[in-house]
Order: sequence, then C-alpha cells, then structure tokens
Amino acid sequence: MASCSDVFAEPMLDDQQFLEKYGKKLQALQEEGHLPSDINKEVPYKVYSLEGSGCGSHRSIVLSSDDERFFSIELGFIKVDDIKRIYPVTRKIDASLKPKFTFHGTVKMSTATLLSRGIATMKKFGSYFKFCNNCQNFCNYYLEAIDLGTTKKMTDGEKGGIIAMAMTFIALLVTLMLKK
Repeated sequence: MASCSDVFAEPMLDDQQFLEKYGKKLQALQEEGHLPSDINKEVPYKVYSLEGSGCGSHRSIVLSSDDERFFSIELGFIKVDDIKRIYPVTRKIDASLKPKFTFHGTVKMSTATLLSRGIATMKKFGSYFKFCNNCQNFCNYYLEAIDLGTTKKMTDGEKGGIIAMAMTFIALLVTLMLKK
C-alpha cells in the first residue's frame, strides 16, 4: 500500500529562489548539448508524451527540435521544510525510447517559452493527488498551455470514473433483476 507521501504533494511554491536548483539543472543540460544553445530562438518543436506501462504509471512531455535529441518537461517533487511539493523536472530522454512516444503535434516556440509554460502550468496545478490530479493531468494541462489540446489517452482518474459508472450500472441492473 502506498504511503501518504507517495500519494499527495503540496502545490509548487511561487518563489524564484525555489527554482534556483532547476535553473542550474537546465544550464547543465544546455552545456551538455541536450538543450539548444540559444534558448530564446523560436524553432519548430515536435511534442510527444512518454508513459510507463500499467495503471498509475508516470507520464512526461518530451520535446525535440531535431528529432534526435529529446528532453522532458515533467512533474516532479522536492521536499521544502519537510513538506513534499511539486517541482519541475527536465532531463535528457534517450532517443532509443522514441518508439514508445505518443506524438501530439508540432509547435514553433522558443525553448525558454516551452519551459516557462511548463513552470506556469505547474504553478497553477494545485495539489498533487496520485489518483486524480497527477502527472497525466499535468500533461493534458501543458498541451493546452502550448495550444495542442489534450493528450489522446485518458488519465487513470478518468478510467476509474468510467469503471465506477459501469459498476454502478451493473449493480443497478442486478438489483432490478433480483426484484423481479
């Protein structure tokens, strides 16, 4: 069974100092060649998502301007004063994973704009709850923020809602049949 710390996270802090570690990570990725050298130049980006297998698996946004080098924008966590909080994560994604990507479209934006919209989406995200406001929802919100609509895949919360409705309907039918 999952502990509360695995299930919940408080909203992201709206503080520039809070993001210093993230800025350093972005700088390192840029120095390693995983982010473009000019992050303010508008270029076409292919936008994908990557999801693990199974219910409750993590989903990330994956971006590439050349379809050879890929990086993520994803919902992560950090402890601040012993409180688990939403925190942005951007990392290199191995090109060998491309067959597992789901393509969502192409946008012409700067890397800085794409990253900023990811942070803005996280700031508006609210509290994380593994079962209904999670990384899958973040991907939907992010795709909307960059004008690509939402992912074609349902979130686990949506799947759970459909299952609950189906079970309720079946229970109602069984009840009606037993009364006859």
